[in-house]
Amino acid sequence: MIAFNQLLFKSGTVSRTIDESRFSYETNPELLRYTKKDLAVLFWNLTLQCNLKCMHCYANANTKRSPNELSTQRILSVTDDLASMGLPVVILSGGEPTLHPDIYEIASYMNEKNIRVTLSSNGTTINENVASKLAESGVKYVGISLDGFGSKNDEFRGVKGAFDMALQGLKYVKDAGMMNGIRFTVTKYNKDDITRVFNLAEELQVDRFCLYHLVPAGRGSMNQDITNKERRETIDFLIDKTYEIHDNKINMEILSVDNPVDGIYLFLKLFKNNDPRSKEVYKLLRRRGGDNSGIKAGNIDPWGNVHPNQFWWDYSQGNVKEKNFSEIWNNEEGIIYDLRHRKKDLLKGKCAKCNFKDICGGFRLRALRYNGDLWSEEPDCYLTDDEIKTEIPEDFK
Repeated sequence: MIAFNQLLFKSGTVSRTIDESRFSYETNPELLRYTKKDLAVLFWNLTLQCNLKCMHCYANANTKRSPNELSTQRILSVTDDLASMGLPVVILSGGEPTLHPDIYEIASYMNEKNIRVTLSSNGTTINENVASKLAESGVKYVGISLDGFGSKNDEFRGVKGAFDMALQGLKYVKDAGMMNGIRFTVTKYNKDDITRVFNLAEELQVDRFCLYHLVPAGRGSMNQDITNKERRETIDFLIDKTYEIHDNKINMEILSVDNPVDGIYLFLKLFKNNDPRSKEVYKLLRRRGGDNSGIKAGNIDPWGNVHPNQFWWDYSQGNVKEKNFSEIWNNEEGIIYDLRHRKKDLLKGKCAKCNFKDICGGFRLRALRYNGDLWSEEPDCYLTDDEIKTEIPEDFK
């Protein structure tokens, strides 16, 4: 996650609310509240059931719950374990998490255990009653996916009317007093709608606009991806918008997710312009360390399998039906060991030559999907050969 507002202006909306300590760490590199071993966020797919048919769904969700999904009792017992680990934030997802029959009980229990609960939803199932019950259950934030404007979103989501239903759901979330945001996964099919969806986010005064880079998984495939030229232009747009909303005193957070290159690109823009903020931004990025899959971020799928991230369901570190999550997570072996102890000599190609490999390293799963090699170069890196060779002053490090 690259939080442009935090890096540029030390400002945030959702981040400040749902995890004040981590927000402080990310905006002040002198604070060491989080280390490499801390699990900072858990993505938990509660169910495979969904009412939409999204063309890029990493979970391959369908209309019915899948056999052998975790029981609610098991979910609550795993929550106890997570609370003992000090997990600050959980993102409940699916499928569509609001279709889980015990969503309110689960959210309430997590909230009671001092785990801040957020929701990743398609928004179409959220009516006034659902929004009210989510708020009562302690849900702090609901991110609603819009992957295009109007009919483009409906085409992407596979259901006519999904756009209008999602907008109505977003309004119910706002009315219920929860923080809210729009999530946009950019593909070659919807890239031309980014401006319209972002403008809609401003118009609706949402708290967060979050752009996701495509990760090939499930129904999402690499042939849906945009070009790196288009990717660079997209991040230029987000950076420009970050300056614009700051100047206009608009209280909205702008993020990009699943491509740590975005942070390096922002730094390079500042560094080339001799912006005094470049040194601090570099230190923040260095402290964060690039993609945190299997390090500070993890995933539990509907059946209880534990993964480095929510797109990596073909690799499991263990199952919470058989062992405690904490035992699985702290048992460093296999892929998770490599992710946590990645060495310079593991990276290949462009990544191996890059002067920013220690603070970026690419999104490893995407490299694996595209190239069949976990340590091959990041296919979605849009930096030039000259940019990756930029010499960093010693006092920046």
